[in-house]
Amino acid sequence: MDRMQRILLELLRAGLSGQAPSTADFPLTESEWKQLFFESHKQTVQGVVYDGVVQLPTDLLPPTDLLTQWKYAVQKIEGEFLKHLKVISYLSIRYQMEVGLSPVILKGLGLAAMYPCPNHRVVGDIDLYFGGEEISEKINRLMEKWGATIQRGEEGESIFMLNDVVIENHGELINSFNPFVKKQVKEALAQQVADQSAFQNVLVEKTPIRTLKPLQNHIQLLTHALKHVLNSGIGIRQLCDVAMLLKAEKQNTDGEALTKLLIDWGIYKWACLVYAFCVEYLGTAIEDLPFKYDVTAYNPDILLQEVWKSGNFGQMDERMAKRAPGGDSVFTAKRIYGNALRFLIYAPGDAFGLPLEYTFGYIKKKLSPLRGEYGKAGRREIREK
Repeated sequence: MDRMQRILLELLRAGLSGQAPSTADFPLTESEWKQLFFESHKQTVQGVVYDGVVQLPTDLLPPTDLLTQWKYAVQKIEGEFLKHLKVISYLSIRYQMEVGLSPVILKGLGLAAMYPCPNHRVVGDIDLYFGGEEISEKINRLMEKWGATIQRGEEGESIFMLNDVVIENHGELINSFNPFVKKQVKEALAQQVADQSAFQNVLVEKTPIRTLKPLQNHIQLLTHALKHVLNSGIGIRQLCDVAMLLKAEKQNTDGEALTKLLIDWGIYKWACLVYAFCVEYLGTAIEDLPFKYDVTAYNPDILLQEVWKSGNFGQMDERMAKRAPGGDSVFTAKRIYGNALRFLIYAPGDAFGLPLEYTFGYIKKKLSPLRGEYGKAGRREIREK
């Protein structure tokens, strides 16, 4: 671990815990502060790191102009947080009134409630789930009646804009590239969704949010993080979410049931690696882990190095500069196959299934050249409209 990684992680832990950071690596030069600000932005944890920075002694704070710039960036995060809350509140009420449905909020604000300063967690899209592809399409048609432009994707996923906020409507609760996940495992999850036992209500800044219960939340977060580490890239914010979930829901998590779920989904070792990362770098206490295992048997450095290079969804990954403008299937394939090999021992099913799915998807796209591609391009189109 290099000096900048060590400093960012120290300040991040301080922001996550509310405890003063160690000053062993301070003071910093102006250029080091600028690099730290950039790295925290790359990882989309600038709000949480700021909470660590302001706990430093006055003589160790960054230059005044940079601290002012940082404070302004945090104020923007707070504004986006409030905007998301208002959009979720509006949609929840209107959906309930018009179709009698309450959306489940995936990731995002439901997790922000677990942070010491919820409004300092950077928000992205609002991810909604209603109970399956059929209901998802019903909501899509409703949104079109409201005048929204819908960008549909595969497996019932779609996106639209409301009050300059990107909203993604998911047809599936948990995505898995593992072709070996047993049918009855997915059916058990479907039953939990049907009888509402997978969901709970939480308050975020006095606003009621419907979100996942701990077991389903662990699986959802871990599979989502795995998808990104194998494909576009993973930022440390996603791992902070796991760390906050471990701490907040420790008393409400059935460790034995979670272990079985992780094994059934083929991601037990991946979960152990992520939890080891939280212990080693994010200040998670061993006692907060949902089940006992030998944490020292896992080396989270492999994950740290990928996180440091890729950042949030790979958007500021220097390696992406080699990718041709508008997309490059060969570059994407090399990245996916390379990541799959690196993380094969932690999630063999997904590491095998994603390259396979990408290959078949590429062939299908070539055979259907008029079919649009859903993803970041779709988000850009929606924003432009």
